[in-house]
Amino acid sequence: MPFILITILFLSCNDENPNLSNISVNVTFNRFDKELFSCRNINDVRGLLIKNKDFTKNFYQIQPESEELANSIWQLISNPSFKSFYQETQTAFGDLSELKTEFETAFKYIKYYYPDFKEPKIYTTVTGLSNDLYVSDSLIVISLDAFVGSKASFRPQQPAYILKRYQKEYIVPTIIQYLSGKYNETNANDGTLLADMVYYGKAFEFTKAMMPNTADSLIIGYTEKQLIETEEAQDLVWAHFIDNKLIYETKPPIKEKYMSERPFTNEIGPACPGSIGHWLGWKIVNKYSTENTAVSLQSLMKNKNAQEIFEKSKYRPQ
Repeated sequence: MPFILITILFLSCNDENPNLSNISVNVTFNRFDKELFSCRNINDVRGLLIKNKDFTKNFYQIQPESEELANSIWQLISNPSFKSFYQETQTAFGDLSELKTEFETAFKYIKYYYPDFKEPKIYTTVTGLSNDLYVSDSLIVISLDAFVGSKASFRPQQPAYILKRYQKEYIVPTIIQYLSGKYNETNANDGTLLADMVYYGKAFEFTKAMMPNTADSLIIGYTEKQLIETEEAQDLVWAHFIDNKLIYETKPPIKEKYMSERPFTNEIGPACPGSIGHWLGWKIVNKYSTENTAVSLQSLMKNKNAQEIFEKSKYRPQ
């Protein structure tokens, strides 16, 4: 039963069943990874970088003509171990049909809510685990080798609580959350923990609206077990925030304890996940949507007033 409860609590309540039948999007993958492995020498690599100059400048943050960049990439793709790992990547992702379907659906939802949305170009690449994602309004880059999964020969150098998110099912929800930033308006003068929490809550609410069939765990980055246990203990979480007068806290070192990546929030207890402020922000924003069904998603995202969202949410632990 807890799974049902969580699903109900985190449903997006604004315009739950949009009609996407007349919305078309174009999702095309530029397979930079495959083109790399067709290169026969460093000159081919250099030519490929120059041919894809916008991608190169944005993703690598260096000019396409860079000899250093071409050389480092050539050394990488010439390495026998990496060649073998590249084959693992291709096996894991295949023809990218699953990713394409996810992107197409999410982009249709975005275009439904924001008709002027233009699909970013999407590149896939491999980097030897030196990078994972790049996301802007016009360009998405996915370093596939970072997301092969737990059985991969090589994994990103991350602690376990972060490493669990380097699975292919996290790719699209993470990217959609990044894309929400374009629509997520904030008050730059509000430095409270509440404002930070509401910002993330709006980002998660946006992602859920664009990917309504996606598990909440993939959106927020908690395990299903963590979601259930945190839901059951939300009265304790809320009491900690109230007793310690955290809602309007403005000191960065204190805010970071509740917003930054950590294996757990020790101030509350070892069973409390890190970034608990993100979770609480989503609870507040989702409750606001539930209590104010006439407010559209677009209006929610434009609302810079975190205090108003908090007050009108009437959030209190169940």
